[in-house]
Order: sequence, then structure tokens, then C-alpha cells
Amino acid sequence: MKITRILLYIAIILSIISIIMSIGSEIKLSKFQNYMESLFNRQNTKVNDSISQLNTKLEDLNKYFEPNGIVEKFINYKSNLEKHLKDLEKLLTLAQEDQNVGYFQLYIIGSREIWIGIKDEKGKYIFQGMLKPGLAPYKFYFFKDPSIRTSYTINIPYNAKVQTANPDNIFFLIQEPGQRRLKKMPSAKLENISEDLNLYIPTIRGK
Repeated sequence: MKITRILLYIAIILSIISIIMSIGSEIKLSKFQNYMESLFNRQNTKVNDSISQLNTKLEDLNKYFEPNGIVEKFINYKSNLEKHLKDLEKLLTLAQEDQNVGYFQLYIIGSREIWIGIKDEKGKYIFQGMLKPGLAPYKFYFFKDPSIRTSYTINIPYNAKVQTANPDNIFFLIQEPGQRRLKKMPSAKLENISEDLNLYIPTIRGK
């Protein structure tokens, strides 16, 4: 009888201990769940903040590329600046009044662009391009150097070759030491401009 009671007491005590341990486990699990939820919420907040900051930066970046934005304004400014610099070079080239040099300009008649190529005596291109109707902005110096160099002043040898498919539409405005004259391109190929255009070059003519 005593043994039965003892066993009953032991069973009751073990049950109580089991209940206490179970309650402790539940409390620990609840705390762990709360901790994990808190950690998740903090991380979620950080991620949302990062995404929000990234979206803000993307919006700011998009402003650079939107119509009339900073990038477009910069491109337009750069293009306008380059155009003005080219116009300035053209003006400087045309404004030169070198009297004791030899050069020619090309005047294109008609309504279409015309290709023209200029080579040295070895056949290497010095200049080639499509020229619009009217006075081309280039000056080709065959005797002495220009007083002001621009991208439109081009030095060529006195015996340079000139070629085009439309000689009837090309006129040479020739500046020689002491004189100016106008001459139509005599043929589609000029093998030696000094001879074919009868250029006056003191160092060549011996005068």
C-alpha cells in the first residue's frame, strides 16, 4: 500500500515537472517567435527604406534623361558650341586677306552636292568630300602658309591632283601673289594644278 502511494506521488510529481517544463518551453517558444517577428520587422523596414531610397535616386536620375533634362541640355549646348566654333573658324578663314600667298577656293554651281578629291603627287588623298552649292569654306594653299590656321585652311603641294565627276559645275577662285582670278575646272582630272590651272608661283616660275 505504501509502495502504491509512493509511486502515485512520484507520478504526480513527474506530471507537475512535465507541465512546468512544457510551460517553460511554450514561454521560450513564444519569446523566440516574438524575437524572430521583431527581427523580421526590422529587416523588412531596412529593406523598404533601401528600396525607397533607390526609387528616389532612380527618379532623380530619370530627371537627367527626361525631355529638356540636363543631359539633353548639355548635348544641345555642346552641339551649339561646336557649331559656333565652326562658324567662327569659317569667318576667320574667309576674313584672311593674305596678299603674298597662293591659294584657291572652290565655287559650286547647280543645285546638287558635288564630290571632289585632291591628292598629292604620290596619289594620297589630302582632301575629299561632298561640297554644297555655293562658295566652299575651304582655302587650299599651294604657295606659302595662311596667316591664321583653321580646320578650313589646307596646305597642298603645287603639283597636286584634283578629280571630280562634275567639272562643269566647279570654278576655282584663285588668289595669287598680286592678283585674283576665276577659272572653270578644265577637265574631270587635273594631274598637276600648277600646269593645268597655270598658277603663278614665284619660286617655281623663277620670278
